[in-house]
Amino acid sequence: MKKTPRLMAAALAAMALFAGAPPAIHAADLAASDARFLQAAAGAGLFEVQAAELAGKRAQDAQVRAYAAKMLAQHRKVNDELKALAAAKQLRLPGEPGEPDRATLEQLRAKTGTAFDELYVEKAAVDAHAIANRLFQTAAKESADPQVREFASRTLPMLAEHYSMSRTLMGQPPANGDRIQPAPKGEAPAVSPASREAPASVVPPKQ
Repeated sequence: MKKTPRLMAAALAAMALFAGAPPAIHAADLAASDARFLQAAAGAGLFEVQAAELAGKRAQDAQVRAYAAKMLAQHRKVNDELKALAAAKQLRLPGEPGEPDRATLEQLRAKTGTAFDELYVEKAAVDAHAIANRLFQTAAKESADPQVREFASRTLPMLAEHYSMSRTLMGQPPANGDRIQPAPKGEAPAVSPASREAPASVVPPKQ
């Protein structure tokens, strides 16, 4: 998948948040980069839940609705785990998605039917999960806190599956050279849609 300037800018912004200045809210015995990762992951998770809730009401295509239902269930679970981890680290998490995700939600609220499906798949499915994968990959490799590192590593297979599924909805190869992250030792591997018959694309490829 070719990286658009907007996606590249969003990815760079997310990574800058992860690696940048010390967090505004003090977290006991937690590195600034780890605190930033948890805060960025929390904002991204809230966006996925709110976008999926909209898709449950507005999406026209059955495949998009089914994808959104899975995102809603799985991201809610991850968000709960993240809240518990942040509480243990005495870190306050954001109560709403960050920008530009809030702007995307406003755009989604203004659309219905096929127009909604196309925007949801592009922004909330493909782009958001591409950014989330990079964010969690970095934390899984570089986090100084073993619990934060374990959380990122354990969540990566799910995010990789979501990204692969979203590319199928977009009519692109499920992985397209992007390696699906292996599951941590002792856990079942992520299931790639490439291993089963891919459904027909619900979003026409961009010309």
